[in-house]
Amino acid sequence: MSVTYTSPHHSEEDPGGLIREVLNLGDAFPGPAADILLSWSLRLDDSLPAAEAARRLLERYDLQAGEPPAGACGELVVLLRQAAEAPPPASGRRRGGWRSRRH
Repeated sequence: MSVTYTSPHHSEEDPGGLIREVLNLGDAFPGPAADILLSWSLRLDDSLPAAEAARRLLERYDLQAGEPPAGACGELVVLLRQAAEAPPPASGRRRGGWRSRRH
């Protein structure tokens, strides 16, 4: 199934521009940050590891270091930083579960 995103912020590492939209909201973003991170990670193409995508986003939006923004937006930045440092899955696949067992 192919998905087409119309956001001007769409990129390989930010499908649909979801992360950029939250950053644009800033203090007005009510959260929860974990839900956004999950939605973002599920939108990523299987060929792009989440850690690599997170590193690219943090660099693009200049959020690699320093104090994160306040509120839920800042929580998302912290989660992205954690995702960027995550080791790759032992199996080498980003996703598993039932998808990998289908015939």
